Amino acid sequence: MYDAIRAFFSPILSLPLSLIYEWTGSYVLAILLLTIVIKLALLPVIIKQQKNSAKQTRLNAKVNRIRQKYANNQQKAQQEIQALYQREGFGAANMGCMPMAIQMLVMIGLYGVMYTPISSVLRFSSEKMEAMKTIMASVIESGDKNSRAANMYEIVMLKNYKTYEGKLSEVLSAEDFADLADFAEKFKFLGLDLSVTPDAKDPSAYWLIPILSCVTALISSVYMYLKQRKQNPEMAKNPAMGCMTFMSPAMSLMFTFMFPTGVGVYWIISNILSFIQQVFISFVYSPKKVIAQQMVDETVLRRSKENTTKLRVENEKK
Repeated sequence: MYDAIRAFFSPILSLPLSLIYEWTGSYVLAILLLTIVIKLALLPVIIKQQKNSAKQTRLNAKVNRIRQKYANNQQKAQQEIQALYQREGFGAANMGCMPMAIQMLVMIGLYGVMYTPISSVLRFSSEKMEAMKTIMASVIESGDKNSRAANMYEIVMLKNYKTYEGKLSEVLSAEDFADLADFAEKFKFLGLDLSVTPDAKDPSAYWLIPILSCVTALISSVYMYLKQRKQNPEMAKNPAMGCMTFMSPAMSLMFTFMFPTGVGVYWIISNILSFIQQVFISFVYSPKKVIAQQMVDETVLRRSKENTTKLRVENEKK
């Protein structure tokens, strides 16, 4: 299932990445701009999710009263809660599942692009890519730490392209090889080779990527925790929330020591942009503002229906 999703979305995302790279001449900048475009494209979905969350918060008081009233009859309580949701136009489909699913599908596709920088940016033919994969088979089988999965062979290729120049010349034209060499030289961030995997046992400049990935994830997680604690103090008392706040940064630190630096750089970019997006959503679409607007809209709609009914009755009397 994962491979099918990645196979569908990765080609869609690789085309704009290739075009942006041709325009900027920088792989990291291309990833940054593509991620910004994706975040902006998903912004309406995020806003809808925020509005639905605010509406759910508004209904929590009524839901709690129903649960207290039918504390000894859970089936009746669920029926009344569903009836409340139906009256308010709020259902399970509005509780964030669909927006989160859309984001996850796009994210899987973007990960696929990150693991295939050559085919995504240089867009060599499938025949050439298969031939290059065959050339790298010995490296993948030898247990190179940069190739924990066979689908990372393109990143391994960027690291070792000079070593296999002779074999590659049999597959690629002189122009193709020149493009590959140029891309490999630009496959860097702050002077760090994006094809190299940081070594947890050997301190080096490459440790900067896992550290930044962890710090940016921590900032985003803490911000979300503080926001949720303010919106729902009771939920924030749950120890699981505190664990999740620090779990994500810890996992980010661990995984960036397991994968090539290029993947870590993407996580850093994604963390920073997600934090900016969270701040924007929290300020512009805060629950108080959203709930106030919902109440105004409902009042306008109710008065409109009352006026329509009143006019219909008057017309019937005539």
